[in-house]
Amino acid sequence: MHRKSLIFIFLITALFSFKLLELSKVKKDFIYVVPKIKNFEVLERNIGEYTLSPIGGNILKEKIEQRNFLNGSLFYNVPNGEYLLKGKYKDDSDEYILKKQKNWEKIYLNLEGVKFSKIQEVFLNFLTACLIGFNIFIYLNSRHRIPKGNSLKVIFFLLIGKMLFSLRIGFQNNYLIMAEYTITRVLLFLLIFYFLENILSKKFKKFRIFIWSCLGIIYFYNIVTLLILYSPQFYVYLLEESPVFLNIVRTARRVIDLTRIIFIITLFQFFIQRRKVRKKISFSWIAIGITYFVLEFFRELFPKERNLYYFIELMEICYIYWCLVFYIFKIYTENVMRAIRYSIGVTLSYISLFYFKTLTEPAVILGTIIILDFYTNIIEGIMKYKNEAVDKIYNRLCLVRDVKTFEKLLQKEILKNVTLVDVKVKILFDPEEYKEFITEGDDNEIVISKDMIKLEEYSSAYRIEFNENKYIALIFVEEGDTPLTIEEQNFLLDLSNKIGSIVSKIRLDSLYEELI
Repeated sequence: MHRKSLIFIFLITALFSFKLLELSKVKKDFIYVVPKIKNFEVLERNIGEYTLSPIGGNILKEKIEQRNFLNGSLFYNVPNGEYLLKGKYKDDSDEYILKKQKNWEKIYLNLEGVKFSKIQEVFLNFLTACLIGFNIFIYLNSRHRIPKGNSLKVIFFLLIGKMLFSLRIGFQNNYLIMAEYTITRVLLFLLIFYFLENILSKKFKKFRIFIWSCLGIIYFYNIVTLLILYSPQFYVYLLEESPVFLNIVRTARRVIDLTRIIFIITLFQFFIQRRKVRKKISFSWIAIGITYFVLEFFRELFPKERNLYYFIELMEICYIYWCLVFYIFKIYTENVMRAIRYSIGVTLSYISLFYFKTLTEPAVILGTIIILDFYTNIIEGIMKYKNEAVDKIYNRLCLVRDVKTFEKLLQKEILKNVTLVDVKVKILFDPEEYKEFITEGDDNEIVISKDMIKLEEYSSAYRIEFNENKYIALIFVEEGDTPLTIEEQNFLLDLSNKIGSIVSKIRLDSLYEELI
């Protein structure tokens, strides 16, 4: 059903696009000015100042109209003739004398705004390559936890594709801009679909309808934007035939964006789970939330820092993706933490180079260390949080001697501390008995994902081990409409790691009783 609906939508989109492009082919007499500025924002306004002056007295300058287009400018109502084109952006300026003889012309100006030396350009690309490398490292260390066929794997490769576009290369054209824009939109749509399918409970029907309505609007204006990227003639067509519609598209792009939808879903999800957040680490969650807010509203908070818009958007998408992966699949290792720490360092280095052109200033180095250390402690405070109830449960379980009593008591204590639909505890006696419950074993992971569990009614399982015995018990859990919080996940992990010795003792006692 979903596949047929998608095919129908794509067919309608293709027909709609083809018709609009055909209508716009009649437009001519315009000049498209392209600077060397990295594409900050499609349909962004006020990026650079441009003037087009006729050379000679046969052409009236007053008839020529101008609109900002992509990261440059577009002049229309421009008859054939000779012109002087001037451009200025920040401290850069350039001019070009052209003789217009075609229906429309594309002119390139050497404007960048923020100039870097060759060494600095190499260093910026080196930082980007490091960021790509760290993300690949994190993925390689966590991919075994992501189920086969999961859309998060596809999203990761799209994320790497977007990172590759952030490299500072010497050329840029509309086709590269289209490719980057398409990859980013597909990536964000897939992230939102994943949120709707796996995070947001289906019982919130009105909120889900609101999100789907917003996605419909976003899909429509993204198609229009792609047509504008593909054909400047289509942009001229909208300027002359439907300027109100163009303003609506631009306004919708600013107000209802894909990253803003993810922000709204995240805020809503946090609101409905706010009571599960423990007061001891509330400051850590506040810090994470403020960071996400700054990334999402960077354009509004720092309207003059246009050169960083693209990189900030990239970091926000990385932030969303890895938070989602860590949250869903309970991934945390020291190596992953180290890669996250270095990624934050690369980000700070990249941003500081735009302002100071070097990383040698003591203030920048000191600020980098302080911020890096701060966020390291914040993340470790959340991911390594210890639940005091684990010790109390351990002490109670030490008094139990019977297998069935132990399983029932452990089940009761877990349901008391974690919001779950159901829990099943199974102590295993035979070394191969675990194969009756899971399809394959991974001795390195405590958490067993749903696709490896033979009991379909449970969403995940936790393995209990002791010394060389990797499977002495299993804890099966069934989550409700809302996924477990990180604190609840850590509670189950800590409990599974701590009670291994008790389970082993009960197994030995039970086997001894059978012998006598």
